[in-house]
Parts: sequence; structure tokens; C-alpha cells
Amino acid sequence: MLLENEYINLLEENNKIIMQTKKEGFSIKSFDALTSNIPRLRLHSFKELMKALQTVGEHEIGVFSPPCELYITPNKMKAELLIHATNEEFSAEKERFIQSAEELLNNKHIQYDKEQLASMPFLPSNPILIALGKEPVTGENAKITYIDMPDRKPTIREDGSADHYELNFVTSIAKGQWLGEKIPAKEGIEGCNIFGEPIAAKKGEDEKLVYDRKSVGEFEEDGKIVLRALFGGALEEMNGAVSVGKQLVIAGDVGTETGSIRFDGSVLVYGTVSAGFSIHATGDISIEGKEGITNAKEITSEEGDVYIKGGVFGAGETIIQAKNNVFVKHANNCKIYGRKVHVGLYSLGSEIYAEHIHIDRHKGKVIGGILEALFSIECAYAGNPHERLTKLIVKGVSIEGEMESIQRLAEQLKSEHEDLKKIELTLEKMEQAKASLSAEQLDLLEKMHTTLEVKQNQIMGLDQTIKTKLQLVQVATSPKIEVAKEAHSGVVIQIGKTHTMLSRLTSGVFELTSEGVLNV
Repeated sequence: MLLENEYINLLEENNKIIMQTKKEGFSIKSFDALTSNIPRLRLHSFKELMKALQTVGEHEIGVFSPPCELYITPNKMKAELLIHATNEEFSAEKERFIQSAEELLNNKHIQYDKEQLASMPFLPSNPILIALGKEPVTGENAKITYIDMPDRKPTIREDGSADHYELNFVTSIAKGQWLGEKIPAKEGIEGCNIFGEPIAAKKGEDEKLVYDRKSVGEFEEDGKIVLRALFGGALEEMNGAVSVGKQLVIAGDVGTETGSIRFDGSVLVYGTVSAGFSIHATGDISIEGKEGITNAKEITSEEGDVYIKGGVFGAGETIIQAKNNVFVKHANNCKIYGRKVHVGLYSLGSEIYAEHIHIDRHKGKVIGGILEALFSIECAYAGNPHERLTKLIVKGVSIEGEMESIQRLAEQLKSEHEDLKKIELTLEKMEQAKASLSAEQLDLLEKMHTTLEVKQNQIMGLDQTIKTKLQLVQVATSPKIEVAKEAHSGVVIQIGKTHTMLSRLTSGVFELTSEGVLNV
């Protein structure tokens, strides 16, 4: 018998709580107050208790909990101990409760701290965190470091002007030189649950080294994967991959001793290029002589940049061409072609063609000649007080027109692919019957192979043209011309097909208004 009064008797039978209701009218509140000192009482539900209090008879309303209970999380990482006792009961029989808890934990094979259990504060009907698993620790991710690529941008002086003459243009690389490394991903630290069962840890995330396998090698050194140059040359970056390009170094001048240079790679000249001589390279060209070049014939980089530390005196003959950027101290009576052209001091009587043309906007002058850009031109001064004819032209890009052109080219490319497939099928049949072909048919077979090669080249060319036009559309900006200090009379400003010749001294940013009129 747990308790009794005129309304109910409360009994425990085989760990079940039985309530004998003698008469109705005993409230829930009174029941709670009466059973507050029976912490081992756990009711089935509030609804069943209400029904039992209102119905005379015998009812099973709950269970008689053991002195100690464990609650284990589904992931087996945490165990909580619940001791069913009043403060008085626990204080009087603490050792017995602790012993019961230890037996319960040991029977479950749970790993716990005995000293911690003995010293834990007791709170009636409150779960006590008794065991906690150890979470696994994920290993460190792979770490990759590469050699710093040269930043081919003019140094900005304190006054804001650009120093175009001291560029770290070419980084020479020796055979075996360090180019990068990877510290491999590390194994994680294993964890365990409250039963001591191991929990595997994840290894850190790996990362790929990106490099040109023809010029860079991968070596294991002191637990790291190190990238080293397979041969000497110039540091390059090919589509985001570190690489070493072939490099030709001329300690003196390009002239009668060397002849004109044609090289598959980068060219570094510590002197100058003499009158009438040329350099043609697939990679970057750097001419370091402070005097620049005078009356050289041609400087051409098929895939890279051109840097001429001392500038150009062209006498109307010199041509400078680069697929990407051109950097010169000055341009005097020469022609320059590039994607971006950077000029330090002045352009005098020269023709410059590029997507963007930058003449130093603090001091740079453009006097005479033609500057024609696709997107922008900037300089400090344009023309001179003598009103020398100077043309500044920005053509701009019609995105709508370019997209129409891309669509036409895409249709042509599709047609070319269909033709290619027909040629390949014909060739396949002829190759299978090659042994039985006549001399005339064999000659035709040879011509078909040539036709196939021509068609493949046409497709590659079309594909490259489409890619170039798509890139152009993506980078297209509103065309503008900026003359920061003075634009003199005699200067022609042209945006698209709209042009005007200045009749007074002015400055600023020239562009088309929303009505298509030049804001001059």
C-alpha cells in the first residue's frame, strides 16, 4: 500500500500502480499533492488517471519505476541517469542509489567516470548526464601553395601616376626550381560512443595540384608533394595551370650577331632590337634595354604580352603586336596592336589598335596619329596648341549584332559538322575496301584525307570564332573616351559612327547620350 484515504487506495503490485477508487470526487490537484513524495510513480497518461478518479473500481494507472533508470540516445553518444528518490531518501541511502546506478551502467557496458558519478549533485526527477561519447574529428584538408605569378601591372606612384618602366615581366625558372606544393589531407581522429565502440573519422578533403605535365613534375618530398620545373624557362600560367615555357635569353642586342629571332616560347632581351631586325615569338617578349628600340622592323607575340622598357622610336616602320597586353614607355611613329595597350609618357604620331588603350591619365600625352579602341581610351592630354590632327576612336560593340552573328556561325558550324560526318563515313568505307582499290581510287582516298583535314580545321576555326565573340559579348562595356587634363582643338572624338572635331580646349569623359549624341 502506497497511500489510502476515503476516496482511493494506491497500491504497487509487481511494479504496476493500481488505484482502487472507492468513491468519486477526488481531484487531480489533490492527487498530485498526495503523490509528490512517490518519485517512482510514473503514470500511463493523464486521460487514464482522470477516468480512474471518476469511476469506482480498480484501475491500472501506471508503473512503479526502478530506483535508477538510464536514457540512451539513439546514436549511442549520450546516456542520462534518472534517480527516482526524494531528497530525504537520497540523503539517507546515497550509497545504495550510487551502487544501483553503477550496477545498471556496468550491466549495459557503458563507459563512465566513477568519481564523477559519486560527486554528482542530485536533483529529484532531473536527468543527470552520466556518459558522453567522443565525436570523431575530421582530418585537415589538403593545403596547396603555388609560386607567385608576376603581376603585370604598372606600379602606382605616390602621386597616383603609373610607372610603366619597372614591370616584373618575365620570371625566369631554373630546372628543378620549386613551383608549388601540396600538404596531403590528414587522417581524422577516431571517436567512440558511450559503449567504447569506435566511430571512424573522415579524412580531410583532397585537392588537385593544377600544372602542365609537360613542363612541371610532381615529386614526393618530406611527406609533401612538390612541383618542380622539368627544364629551365619562363614561368607561365596556362588556363589556370602553372607551367614553364621555353625561354630564349639574349644577353645583349638582337642585331647582326643574332639575326632576327623566331622562337617557340618566350624571349628575354637585355639589350635592344637594332634597326631592321625583328622578334617573332609564341610566348611573351620582354625588351629590357633602357634605350628601348629604334627602327626595329617587327615585334610580335602570338599568344602572350610584349614589354618594351624604354619605348619605341618607329620612324613609321616599326610594328608591335601581341595577342594580350603591350607595355611601352612611349610610342613614337609606330603601329601597336594588342588587347590592352599601356603607354607611359606619350604617343606621338602613332597608330594604336586595341580593346582598351591606357595612356597615363596623370601625365600621358597623345599627339597626332590614330588611337582606335573597341571599348575605351584614356589619357591626360590629347592634341597640342598647334591643333595637330589627333584621332581618338572607340568603336563599341553591338551586342545584338554580335549575337545575330554568333547564331549564324552556330548554324554554319552545325552544317560543317554534318559534312564532316559524311566525309568520315565515306573514308571509313574506302579504308575497309582499301586492298581492292585501283590506283585512281587510292589517289581519291588520299585527297579525301586532305579534305577531312581541311574540314576539321574549318570547324576548329569556326568554333574559336564563336568562343571569341561570346567572350567579347561578356566583357562588352559602354564605349567611352576620357581626357583627364586637356583636349585641344583639332582632336577628333568618335564613338561608334558619331564623331566631331573639337574647336575649343576641353576635358572630361566623352560618350554617347541616351539620344545617341556625343556629350562634347
